[in-house]
Amino acid sequence: MKTKKKSRFLSFCFSFLPGAAEMYMGFMKAGISLMLVFFLLIAVSGWIQQTIIVLFDVVVWFYGFFHANHLASLSDEEFAQVEDEYLFGMDSFLGAKGYVEKHQKWVAYGLIFVGVCFLWNTSTNLLRNILPEQYDFIPRMMWRIGSYAPSIVIGAGIIFLGVRLLNGKKMEIVPEEEKMLTEDKMEESSEEKQQQEEK
Repeated sequence: MKTKKKSRFLSFCFSFLPGAAEMYMGFMKAGISLMLVFFLLIAVSGWIQQTIIVLFDVVVWFYGFFHANHLASLSDEEFAQVEDEYLFGMDSFLGAKGYVEKHQKWVAYGLIFVGVCFLWNTSTNLLRNILPEQYDFIPRMMWRIGSYAPSIVIGAGIIFLGVRLLNGKKMEIVPEEEKMLTEDKMEESSEEKQQQEEK
């Protein structure tokens, strides 16, 4: 759904919230993807307690602000030609059925991990409310473990993926080098045969 251009002043006001101005102007797909990424980054940074992720959120905010004001500054003809599309390749995520089927095991591990985290936090809050004060150390200890565990697991997962990528790169490079060496040897042997035949 895309509508004609609206108030540039209101578009400017809405542009301070990523995605809102795009929605106001009728670019629902672009607006939803911007807003979803913005708030998802905030939620993830708070959940795993890694404030460095907020830096990406700042980039998304500036992108959304300038994207909205750019759209608002277009002429009527240019505005009418702009297609409403999901940003950040989100359309491929929406059709993620094939990806899930291909990486079913890893998706299952991720879902189990998220489920365990939710259960752990819920159990911590429940024990805090039902245990007597002398046993308050149990939910406090559980809360500390639950606070650091996601960061540790996700950090280890990132390192594991990085190592896998490096090993994959080496495996691609080594056969190429071996192929070149075998080609060189074959050329040398063919040259030697030609020399012997000439003699």
